[in-house]
Amino acid sequence: MPRTGLSKEEIIEKAAELANEKGLQYLTVTTLSDYLGIKKPSLYNHVKTIDDVHRKLMIYGWKKVSEEVVAGIDSDDPKENIANFGRAFHKFALENPGVFEAMLWYNKYLDESLLEATEGLYSFFFRQTDSMRIERDVANHLLRTYRAFLEGFVMLQIHNSFGNPISIDESLEISMNVLIAGMDQYRR
Repeated sequence: MPRTGLSKEEIIEKAAELANEKGLQYLTVTTLSDYLGIKKPSLYNHVKTIDDVHRKLMIYGWKKVSEEVVAGIDSDDPKENIANFGRAFHKFALENPGVFEAMLWYNKYLDESLLEATEGLYSFFFRQTDSMRIERDVANHLLRTYRAFLEGFVMLQIHNSFGNPISIDESLEISMNVLIAGMDQYRR
């Protein structure tokens, strides 16, 4: 039975559910319209293409990270805050693998909506590096490094690429500790 009053937000939330359940590669106009219980032409009233859905899903994921994942991380120790963010991001990505995959191709410089999606995350990270007395130019490089580490680690974990039976959680902690400790050399 066709659905009435379907919002763009509901479409993206359902796309996120479907991508998380089946994988981002499974998300097509056909599978999404079937999942929503609507005909494909009705879906096209809300989205232009499947690439449009993927882009909106990327923004959705980064907004969630920017608004929800950093919420409640408020230690007096900026290094602990950065580590807590890493743990929370790791958990979010593992619980939302389809959304995480859409998030991988994010580039805040493409347009304003992408920049807005991560405003809370960038503010959070720069508050930590500011309190560590790290210049903003260097902090941008450190953010890029931390992002690359977290996304790469999660991607390898999601694809079962860590064959060694040692603890993945312990590897995450040791790796984050090494990266965060290395930030000290950039203090002013």
